[in-house]
Amino acid sequence: MPLSLTIWRMTGPVLLWVLAASCRNETIRKIKSPPHYNFGQVFSHKLDPALREISGIAWDNRLDEFIAHNDEAGKLFYLDKETKLIKSEISFGPKGDYEEVVVVSSVPYVLRSDGQVTRVRKDSTGKIIPEILGKVPIAGTNDFEAMYYDPVRKALILLCKNCASDQKQTISAFALYPDSAGFSPEPVYRLDIGKIKKASPFQSSRLEPSAAAVHPVLKKLFILSSGSRQLLIAGLNGEPEGVYELGRTLFPQPEGITFKSNGDMYISNEARKGSATLLRFVYRP
Repeated sequence: MPLSLTIWRMTGPVLLWVLAASCRNETIRKIKSPPHYNFGQVFSHKLDPALREISGIAWDNRLDEFIAHNDEAGKLFYLDKETKLIKSEISFGPKGDYEEVVVVSSVPYVLRSDGQVTRVRKDSTGKIIPEILGKVPIAGTNDFEAMYYDPVRKALILLCKNCASDQKQTISAFALYPDSAGFSPEPVYRLDIGKIKKASPFQSSRLEPSAAAVHPVLKKLFILSSGSRQLLIAGLNGEPEGVYELGRTLFPQPEGITFKSNGDMYISNEARKGSATLLRFVYRP
């Protein structure tokens, strides 16, 4: 077992007990795990300092490896599937605010915060060929951190974190069809903030997607919101099905989510104090 690996375990119900302190008193709050997972049983890997500001993580089923990047350098890092140590890295572009990486048929796609998507391919000699596929065609000031691949639509879906046109009531989702039509001019669906609040058993700030992925077994959409410490589970058209709290101790800054084909869930945290981490939660059918 690598030295970087630590195992957190808890017995009893699938609940975490969190101490929420106020200025005069303290209350105990229960944090419920999402279906098929146990937040009390987690395998935690510390990541290399080069990934201190990791903002995207993806699992490549074909090549059996993780791909990650941080939010400043135009680089991709390939991680060993067991130790999570960096095996290799490649440069695909200049410095920038990169927020998400998604792998489709072993080809990485990288999202920049302004909605620009870059496809990163290699030619027959192994030379890196970055290809800018365009930017979400909407006006105003817009901020994107979450992108995922929808196998039904055969499209990359970009979720607004903060888009001028949403006016705090909705979260728009835009589709990029990388091999055919390019970007959709209008949202393919919108998340309803009011419905998300009703589905949540706890009070929090507005959900602002920081990462997203489709569960390979459940065929549900999992959306992380780092700022509001939420995990939203929804249908592929954005209809909320459940909202789960992400405790500060385990999830200091959750910025990436991906799944292996068996349903095991991986969530990456940017470093706050110490190292960035990659957490594994075993899928229980």
